[in-house]
Amino acid sequence: MAVDSAHWKQFEEAKTLHNKGVDGDKKAVIQANELLVKLREAEPNNALIEAYYGSTLVLLGRDAVKIMEKADRAQEGLDVLNEAITLDSNHKEIRLLRGNICLRLPESFFQCSETAIEDFTFLLNRNKENPGYLTPNQVPDILRNLSSAYQNAGKPDEAKAVLQHFAPLVRKKKDRKEGEETH
Repeated sequence: MAVDSAHWKQFEEAKTLHNKGVDGDKKAVIQANELLVKLREAEPNNALIEAYYGSTLVLLGRDAVKIMEKADRAQEGLDVLNEAITLDSNHKEIRLLRGNICLRLPESFFQCSETAIEDFTFLLNRNKENPGYLTPNQVPDILRNLSSAYQNAGKPDEAKAVLQHFAPLVRKKKDRKEGEETH
């Protein structure tokens, strides 16, 4: 489900602010959330807008001072992200958002490592069916994240197996980064 062309510029601005928020800019999170609230009203049931809105809720939770507000915002954001997956379960960007968020939330409280495993596995399977679905940089990142999600879920054998099975891909990305740094 694409963003309506009339709202595309606003959505791109919200994504830019969202990404600044991911990097720690608290004001950008608030601005992104405000834009996404308006976009949700204009385009109800748009899975991608829902996903970014859910992500901003989790970021607002991250930045909250009170513990209960942190937990409530994060849970609300997860619920919205789950709804976005319900709206469009095949959307790569939504799966990446939810998987990365679930990986970073404390497992002891949110128990969402299995969701991260589901999302990362979905993405890797889709890439296996359609080579090029993921970029060369995304594959090793997702593999590392999948391994971490297994570790967080208390499945160290699966975590180790992922890294062992895909070690050549992870090394290839590392070699590419080192090559870029020397040029």
